[in-house]
Amino acid sequence: MSRSLASFTLVAAVALALSCGETATGPEASLCDIRHGVEVCVDRAEYERTERVSVTTRNASSDPIFKDGCGTKMVGVTSLGRPFEEVYLPTLRCGRDVTPAVVRANMVRIDPGASFVEELTFHAFAFQGYYRVNMWILDEEGRLAADTPAPSGIFRVYPASEG
Repeated sequence: MSRSLASFTLVAAVALALSCGETATGPEASLCDIRHGVEVCVDRAEYERTERVSVTTRNASSDPIFKDGCGTKMVGVTSLGRPFEEVYLPTLRCGRDVTPAVVRANMVRIDPGASFVEELTFHAFAFQGYYRVNMWILDEEGRLAADTPAPSGIFRVYPASEG
């Protein structure tokens, strides 16, 4: 493909994405996903493994929700044809000896219409591929809610550029 044709194709793709009335979010999907009254969004469509991912959890329901602070996790796949992992692992951010009391102490209450923003970092073993954030929702006692996880939209991860 000639350089000018490749440039035209890129410009056309960006124009098409922007003409839909929203900002460009990459070719695969939206940066947000909403399930069971919980909207989870990432701030960009693409990241390098060295970058922080800003994640916003918004309560779109009429009742308070309780976001888990221990098991929030970025999960990835190498192909969008494969399912994303949905395994709750509170030891991920709260340590090997996590107890229900620790989970309750780390949960975040989000009132109707309110949002909570946090930044996540990739582990050294993050691979190039497609990712989303699994946001685990708890009941008031700190137990997993039946309608969990609430995932973010899908984003891509590339190797860090060499500078």
